[in-house]
Amino acid sequence: MNLVRTSLILLATTAAACAADPFAGVEPRAAAPPAPAAAGGWADNLLFRKEIYLLWAAGGDDFEETDRAYSRLSAGFEIQKKFSTATKTVASVDYQGRLVYRDHVLATAADAMGMDAERWTYETHNAYAEFYNVLGSPGRFSLRAGRYYLPFGLNSQTDTHGTLLQLSNDRLFGADRDWQVTAYGNASEHLDYLAGYVFGAGPDQKLDGQAGMAVGRIGLNGDYLYARGLEAGVSGAFGERLDPHAGIDGPFRTWRLGADLRKRLDSEIGPFTLTGEAAAGEDEEATVWSGLAQIDWLHPGRRWGLAAQYSLLDREAPGPNSTDERASVVATRYFRNDVGNAALHWIALGLEEQIQAPEGGEDTFLLAQYYRYW
Repeated sequence: MNLVRTSLILLATTAAACAADPFAGVEPRAAAPPAPAAAGGWADNLLFRKEIYLLWAAGGDDFEETDRAYSRLSAGFEIQKKFSTATKTVASVDYQGRLVYRDHVLATAADAMGMDAERWTYETHNAYAEFYNVLGSPGRFSLRAGRYYLPFGLNSQTDTHGTLLQLSNDRLFGADRDWQVTAYGNASEHLDYLAGYVFGAGPDQKLDGQAGMAVGRIGLNGDYLYARGLEAGVSGAFGERLDPHAGIDGPFRTWRLGADLRKRLDSEIGPFTLTGEAAAGEDEEATVWSGLAQIDWLHPGRRWGLAAQYSLLDREAPGPNSTDERASVVATRYFRNDVGNAALHWIALGLEEQIQAPEGGEDTFLLAQYYRYW
């Protein structure tokens, strides 16, 4: 009985203790404010990448005559800096260049910049500043100023500076890059735009009194690419430019209208990508027609790739040699092939057939390339 009474007393005492406020007598204290984040240094959001590009080519006819192959050896770099606040990126600058050695240059479309280049040369590819969301709602209006891909066709969203196969603009404008001031953003719920003023400086990057060009493209926005694997657009260019490859000295009037389409088709053996570009226009009074068709296949493991391309540029000009018509095939073995192109490493073998050449002497080129970007 005493044991039962003692147990009841202990239970009652414990219950009373639990009912009491366990924080009684504790003085409230304000929490110390968090320490401010350390200010970012210059190295924050700074990217530096290196590049090695080696290319060898032998033309069937030319190789027999000279017993020498074309060689191109280059080393380059790219540096990019982004400027950000705590909530958004407001601007960025980018510069990309190469020191290049060429010997026994051949007229291959894989190296359009080399056709008139010196044996040793330094090439600037990209040199621009971007300012994001300058006006309107996010994504509506951003600006790019400097040297970059022409805002015409698929080249404006396709990095081809390291690939053997190029798109149309090298032949259509004499260069795929130019100095420019370009605005870009969302035109509507389904469309994006690129529109700007391009210097028309040509492959030699010269100013010789040309008025420059208004160039722009309207295309499907990124939702179509990511959800349906589809890109499509129409482009236009009008103004004055320089291009020694057009056979015209000094500035000349020019205009272009173009359409483009690219579709990714997924399959069990890897994605296939179909690409098409077409354009028409004039250089002074000479009519210009251009077309390109390409198919790419990539192994699901992103280690092997095959591509085939047909391209045509016809410029109305005196004489029989005004047409550039080529067919090419390239096989690639990838060692690194990041989706975002942050690290690339491959070897490639290609065959390029000059069906018709602007200066006659059609030839067949065998190409071998080593490329690394990291």
